[in-house]
Order: sequence, then structure tokens, then C-alpha cells
Amino acid sequence: MDIDHLSQRGGWRTVRPRPDHINYGCPVDGPENRMFPSVAPRPLHRKGHRIMGTSAFDELDIAIVDAIRFAPRANWRDLAPVLGVDPATVSRRWSRMQSEGVAWVTAHLSGNATPSCALVEIDCTPGRSTEVAAVLAEDVEAATVKLTSGARDVLILAQSPDLDALSGYLLDRVGHVPGVTNVRSHIVTRSALEASRWREGALNPEQRHRLRTDTGARPDHGAVLQAHDRRIARALGADGRMSFERLAEHVGLGPVAVRRRLARLMEARLITFRCDTSRHLSKRAVTAVYFGSLDVHDLESAEGKIGMLPGVRACNLVAGPYNVIVDAWLRSTAEAHDLERRMSRVLPALRIQDRSVALRVVKILGRILDAEDRSIRSVPLLVDD
Repeated sequence: MDIDHLSQRGGWRTVRPRPDHINYGCPVDGPENRMFPSVAPRPLHRKGHRIMGTSAFDELDIAIVDAIRFAPRANWRDLAPVLGVDPATVSRRWSRMQSEGVAWVTAHLSGNATPSCALVEIDCTPGRSTEVAAVLAEDVEAATVKLTSGARDVLILAQSPDLDALSGYLLDRVGHVPGVTNVRSHIVTRSALEASRWREGALNPEQRHRLRTDTGARPDHGAVLQAHDRRIARALGADGRMSFERLAEHVGLGPVAVRRRLARLMEARLITFRCDTSRHLSKRAVTAVYFGSLDVHDLESAEGKIGMLPGVRACNLVAGPYNVIVDAWLRSTAEAHDLERRMSRVLPALRIQDRSVALRVVKILGRILDAEDRSIRSVPLLVDD
């Protein structure tokens, strides 16, 4: 197996393996062949590498992840020259990250098809919060589930096709889970910053420019999802890089028809792709959530300003005692107040009224995670038709 290193010129070069390198046995034909097979490579402890679970990851791995964030369904032949390596190297490294559950691509409905969402604070009987989180994580409606510090034990992002269905889930399901003592729901009115826009900053401006796929087309607010479109979104929710051949099998159409339908969904911005990773891969091992309030006249100007702050991953405007909820990835708990100070400088009118640190992320956008934030399986984001 060839190993890739950063040359003195700043590009990646392939060199012959040394005895201490590992052959992970990953295929070179991309992630389409399998989903999260079990592998057990031995640990590698070397200077300049990041240890995650049983494997080491370096800057090229993070650059590959960032490249996929810009172009989630690009083939390896298109990504390789931007990264300065060969397609087999990109494929092999992505396959390893995907198989070990530290990186994956998910698709979700967006634009005119965006589901109704709520951020839900849940209080639990002492000692039962882990059990409650595990139960809710199996629900299609609970897209993200976190165990948190502070004034709530569990925080979930709930979603349903419409407000009536969301209300039914919140009223008839969440509060009736054994161990739940109190529920406070905050209906999302608008997403000011989506997590799909998160980047590690591993690519230079030229690389980012070469990977940009945004055509500038405006969302088609009149577009309507059909049954086949929902099946496409459901399948890609489990594997956003699924091949057209496999996708066709899931949907019940031919590959050409599936390709055409997906292109229409993407052009109308009815579907969004997102590459998530274990937080440890980027050395941002702490998730913090800030609950704040702004005067309604300041909300519009706040959207862009909050999103420019380092570490801010998502920002939702909500209806409730707070109207702004910010999700951030930080390098340490010490940065929690640093980010809060930056937010107060950029937005003096923003009043942070509460904050929490995630003790464990149980589920993120349909992916069940283990204790080390690795994806171990997928729960559909959409119910069957």
C-alpha cells in the first residue's frame, strides 16, 4: 500500500510504504460497494497523526473530508487533482474513514421540502437520561439526540413533514417516554446557518474555487416532491454517495431516471448533502449549545454575523423564551466562554440566557453514534411511503 505525505512544496506525494505503515485492505472503487463494514486495524501512534479509535488520520484525510463537503457526490477522478493525489488514494482513504465510522455523507430534504422542526429540551428522572436518549434515538422524528449538561438532560432536534405531525410527536410521544419528567419545545422558524455549510478550513482558496458546484440557481418554491423523490431522499439519507445503480434499486426506477430526478431535486434545492465526521477528527471534541435572545429587528442582521464566528456550526431562529439557538464545535470547554464573548462583541444586542455542553452525542442527523462519536448505523430520516 502506498502512503501519502505532505511534500516540502505543500502538495501531497505518494511514497513507498515502510514496515510501520498499515494496509487497511480498503477497496479503491469508492464507498458505493459497501456501508460501514467492520474492520479492526491495529493502533498507529506516530507524530503528526491524530488518533481516533483504532486508526490514525492526517491532514490529507481532513482535506478529503472538506473536499467532499464542497462536492458531496463528486467522483474520485474529479477530487483527486484538486487535492494533488491520485483517485485511488482518495478512494482508499475515504473508504477507511467511512468503514470506521468517522466520516459519512447524509442527504436531507431542504428548501420547499424542509420538514417542520423543533429543538426540544427534556428533563429526566435522575439516572435515566441515557435510557431516554437511547429510546428517542430510535425514532425517525428525532433527527439528532444529545445528552447535555446544565438545565436540560437531553436535547433533541425533532422533525416531521408538517407542523401537525410534529405537534403529534411532541405531545403524544416525547412526554410519554418512561423517565421523562418535563419537555420544553422550541419550534424552528428559520435556519440561519445549516450544519451542511460547516468546513474544517483544510482547503486553500484555489481548491475551494475548483470544487464549488453552486450554479447560482434560485430555489424552486413551486417544486413538489413525488413518491419517487422521497424514496431517493430516504436512500441517500443512509448513504449520500450511493451509486446511481444502487439508488435505482432502492427507488424502483432505472439509473438514468434516478440521475435525472436527483439532478432536478438538487437544482430546485429540495435536497441537501452534508458530510459529517466524528468531532475528534477535527480536534473539535466539545459541542456547546447557546440559548439566546435578540430583538426581532436585529434577527436578520444577526444571521450572517453569527455564522462567521469560528466554531459556530449551526444557528436556528426559534419561537419560545429564546429566539436564537446556536450550536458550536469547540476545541475545549475553555473555549465555551471565549465564543460567547466573541458573539457579544459581534452582536452586542444578543443576550445569551443559557448554555449547555454535550456530554455525549447519541445521534446526529439520523446516525447513531458510539461513545467515541463514530457512526455505527443509520436510522431513516423519512418514513416509508
